[in-house]
Amino acid sequence: MKKTLILLISIIFLNSCNSQTKRNSPNISGNIKTDLNNLLQNGHFSADIMDGVKQSPRQQELTLKFQQGVQNNYEWFVEQLKTVESGKPMPYHPNLGLTEDEYIELQSFNNDIEIISTGKENVEVIKNDSIISFKSQGKLKILESVKVHLNKDEIIIGQYTLTYLGAANITDTNNGLKSKWKGHNWRYEFPENLDLGILKDLENLKAKQYKFTIGKLEKNGKTFLQIKGREFYKGVKEVEFDIPIIF
Repeated sequence: MKKTLILLISIIFLNSCNSQTKRNSPNISGNIKTDLNNLLQNGHFSADIMDGVKQSPRQQELTLKFQQGVQNNYEWFVEQLKTVESGKPMPYHPNLGLTEDEYIELQSFNNDIEIISTGKENVEVIKNDSIISFKSQGKLKILESVKVHLNKDEIIIGQYTLTYLGAANITDTNNGLKSKWKGHNWRYEFPENLDLGILKDLENLKAKQYKFTIGKLEKNGKTFLQIKGREFYKGVKEVEFDIPIIF
C-alpha cells in the first residue's frame, strides 16, 4: 500500500500522440454546454486509449532511483512537498535518491514525457435530451458509469457528482499530449481541498478523488477525454483508474 502511494505522489511530482489527421470541429467557446455538445457528438467513434508513457531507458532508470529515494525518505518527502510553491520544482536534496546532476537531468525529461496509445476501442456517444452517456467495452467499459448533465454543468461518475472546476487552457506543447489544447475540468474530492498532508497518516488514510477532463487538441482537432478515480480506506486502495482517450 505504501509503495502505491509513493508511486502516486512521485508521478504527481514529476509530471509538470501519435501523429493524426487534423479534424475540422468548432473551437472551444468557453460556454460549457456548447463545448460539450460540440466535443461529444452523437455516434460511434474509434478511440485511442492513451494510457502508455513513452520513456527512454535513461528516464526509466532515473525515475526508479527517484521513487526508491522517496520510499526510503517518505516522511521527509511529504513534509518537503508541502513547502514547495505550486508549479515549482523541489530544491535538490540527497534524500531524493539522485545526485544533483541526475536530478537536473530528470527534471529536463519532464518536457519529453509523451502519452502514447496502447490500443483502440469503439465508443458510442449517446445524447438523450440534456444527458450525454457512453457505451463501450473492454478497458473503456467504465465510461458507461459516466453521465454528462448539460443543464446542470455536472458530471456523474458512478455515485459521485463532480462539480465544475474551471476551464483548461494549455498554451504550449510541453505536456504529455504534445499539443496545445483548451477544455474544461470537473472534480469530486473527499475530504475537500485534498492535500499531501493527509498522506502522512497512512494507516488511517480515507480519501476519494474523481476527475473528468475534456478538451480539443489544437494539433489535430480531436477530442481528448480523461476520467480518473481513486479511493483509499484506512490506507487500503479500493479504487484506482485513469482512462485517457482521444477520438
